[in-house]
Amino acid sequence: MARTAILRKDLELVALQEIRSFPGGEHVVSVEIECGAEEDRDMGWRLHVIAKDEAELGRINYAAKSTTERLKRRYCLKW
Repeated sequence: MARTAILRKDLELVALQEIRSFPGGEHVVSVEIECGAEEDRDMGWRLHVIAKDEAELGRINYAAKSTTERLKRRYCLKW
């Protein structure tokens, strides 16, 4: 299946929406994408999640990991 090209800021918004759909995800404040090496930008990225103090880190980590895996299969970063 072909992946859809998407801008980094748009992918951050998609990731934020998906993470917030998980139980406990309502405590997530923002999401940033950090890009890896120049030659592997479209797959070499990772999510940084910022959440409120009352967030359960285990739930947030699970949501971020699951979302990252799903989005990497669905999208490639467009520069």
